[in-house]
Amino acid sequence: MKNLLSIITLALATASCMKLEVQPGNVIGDTVDAGKEAFQSIKRSRNGEEERDFSHKISYDPAVSNAFNITNCKKEMMEVISASELTISKILTESSEVVGEEASKSVQCTAKVVVTKNT
Repeated sequence: MKNLLSIITLALATASCMKLEVQPGNVIGDTVDAGKEAFQSIKRSRNGEEERDFSHKISYDPAVSNAFNITNCKKEMMEVISASELTISKILTESSEVVGEEASKSVQCTAKVVVTKNT
């Protein structure tokens, strides 16, 4: 237990942006998860990697399917990331959805990724 508290304390001191949210009744599990996330952040930082969130939005094309629109949104988002001289080493989460009214639909896609800077 002392080692876990040391890791959490170290992580909180070194991580620039960290949110710890503990739900009643799940304190131990949430604490362990927070420790794991903090450890991963420190490990990635030492390897020259960092977690980043990206999002992209495109106009909806009614002439093609939702799946094709979503694929185009993700493709454009990955092109933007590549153009920013970053390399994705791991995709942590991704989501996409078609939003808006029938006349003004758009496609929104987001991704949380681990990136490294191209050298």
